Amino acid sequence: MLRITKLLALATLAGALSAGTATAQDVTAAPKAIGRGAKEGIKTVGSKMHHVLKSAGRGTKHALAHAVGDTIHDPNHKPGGLNKAARDVSESIKHVGRSAKAGVHEEANDAHKTLQKNGNDVKKSLKDTTHHS
Repeated sequence: MLRITKLLALATLAGALSAGTATAQDVTAAPKAIGRGAKEGIKTVGSKMHHVLKSAGRGTKHALAHAVGDTIHDPNHKPGGLNKAARDVSESIKHVGRSAKAGVHEEANDAHKTLQKNGNDVKKSLKDTTHHS
């Protein structure tokens, strides 16, 4: 994610330098499109990963339940043994997932702030050069 941030910042600066007399709207359009595309790709990968893990977890639980002869189907019943172990594993995996998601959001926020600052600096420099010429 940090590598993407650096590439986006570099692309923003390169675009700003080559834009010359381009308007602020033109300068911000490309990084926005790149950012939206990256965000959509990350969401797609995350969604696919979620479905794969969910299917694997259900399959594993079903296989173990079938192997030990677990036939309890009451959703409100929380017995020990296999089901307790499955709940504990599920809880720990969810904790890891939440932590990872928080890390991604934190990096995305930092990248956004950096790009926003760079974009504002570019806009200001363009404004200064166009009004003083």
